[in-house]
Amino acid sequence: MSEGTTSPALEPEPAPLPDDDDIHREIFLRLPPLPSSLPRASLVCKRWRRLLSDPDFLRRFRAHHRAPPLLGFFADEDGDIEFVPTLRRPDRIPSARFSPPRRDGAGYLSFLGCRHGLALFADHARLEAVVWNPIAGGQRRVPFPPGFNGEHVYKGAVLSSSGDGHVHGGGPLTPSNWYWCIVLPGVLVRNQIYWVLFGTSVDNLEIDLDIIEFDLDRQSLSVIQKPDTNDPGLQALRTEDNKLGLATLSKQGIQLWQRETNSDGVGRWVPLKTIELDKLRAISPSMRICPATILGFDEDNNAFFICTNMGLYMIQLESLQFTRLLDGDPFTAYYPYTSFYGAGLGVGGGDDRAEVSNNA
Repeated sequence: MSEGTTSPALEPEPAPLPDDDDIHREIFLRLPPLPSSLPRASLVCKRWRRLLSDPDFLRRFRAHHRAPPLLGFFADEDGDIEFVPTLRRPDRIPSARFSPPRRDGAGYLSFLGCRHGLALFADHARLEAVVWNPIAGGQRRVPFPPGFNGEHVYKGAVLSSSGDGHVHGGGPLTPSNWYWCIVLPGVLVRNQIYWVLFGTSVDNLEIDLDIIEFDLDRQSLSVIQKPDTNDPGLQALRTEDNKLGLATLSKQGIQLWQRETNSDGVGRWVPLKTIELDKLRAISPSMRICPATILGFDEDNNAFFICTNMGLYMIQLESLQFTRLLDGDPFTAYYPYTSFYGAGLGVGGGDDRAEVSNNA
């Protein structure tokens, strides 16, 4: 090289292309979290089946989507429990797929609630709580506390943390001159579970509605007074700020509230927004609100359910989107069931039940 000339600058080596498997995984992560998505993709080829059945990928898939889809409801009509699917084909889960545990002998099972992909029953004959996994089909039984006969078990809660199931339940509050009953499914807000507490006096002349709080850390119960409203329909819920909320239903609409606490620890109810039912496009002008029509709250999708003479509807809190789900009636208890069904089930050439997410 002659004096005074410079050598051309060395160009940096191009970055290596990502592995094809990594590209496929990133694409698969963005598939909708519906029951048919991963099983159908796994049928394309053995390579895809291997990627989709990998436990690490399945965990990433569930973490990416966070909120599992609503698969349907468990409908409890006087102890006759049946799964009612809400999705359309090919994601629709047959009712027979989620057959609840059978009654043992002369006893009976009462449905208490479901959360984290698990369902909770009370076996009144054997004095046990039954934790049931509808997808895997397994169940675990937990004896009632000593001295508790289970005669007045109305609602309970089942939670799963780090893959381990734990059963929690709050005993009834029973002053001598009141009957107490929890008639709607509860809601988990941070580390507290809340239910609407319905009470009548022994002469059946007085009615009271308040909220009962069960603190999972302290294992303690307390009662929170409801807002100053005469609306009969109440549902505890979790607000966008991850605080305790409440929906009150009247013939005119739905009022949403949020529980705020000041620096002195004193709580109060603050109105958030009002949903005027007659302005929602999805509602027929002929629809009328039936008595006691708030049926429950879906914690995963932040939506609650009401029953009208036109059927069962879901209302999303953020968007106020109003969706008709199925025919329903106000005399049946409906428990929303959410799960990543199919995220591992039948992927990999077998019944990969251990990898099905229970949102745990």
